Amino acid sequence: MRFVTIVQASAFVPVWLRVLLLMAAGAKVWGAGICSGCHFGGKDVTMGLGTFVNRGVLFDGTAPITLGRQVAVGHRAQFITSTHEIGPSSGRGGRVVDRPIVVGDGCWIGAGAIILPGVTVGDGCVIGAGTVVTRDCEPNGLYAGSPARRVRDLDPSPSVR
Repeated sequence: MRFVTIVQASAFVPVWLRVLLLMAAGAKVWGAGICSGCHFGGKDVTMGLGTFVNRGVLFDGTAPITLGRQVAVGHRAQFITSTHEIGPSSGRGGRVVDRPIVVGDGCWIGAGAIILPGVTVGDGCVIGAGTVVTRDCEPNGLYAGSPARRVRDLDPSPSVR
């Protein structure tokens, strides 16, 4: 996976080839658009049809990461699936714990947002730029801040185009 991560991140690799390289390494990303500069720390990444990932996004990948259909991910967002238990005073960074991340259909993850281990972001959410998501987000809400808090409810009805 390391070789694929290095090659696919290049700006010289077209999106269609990037997707094929990631799929060959085991990621389930068919139908997604993934820009250059993204880092995949593992192969257990799934993206739904129509999902778009902008430049420089980090997928820690020590546990499964699932992005639903039509998810938009801004520049340099981070999906962090590993953390540590708090250890004794002689070494506070204790045992490593890996927890999955799930992002529902239709979400927009703003630039620089950080989604932490074990979080589920419900369908139709907007996560503001720079937001740090430490716990689950209920569907159809706008979340912002550090830690993230629900700022307002969003219309749950699908748009007609």
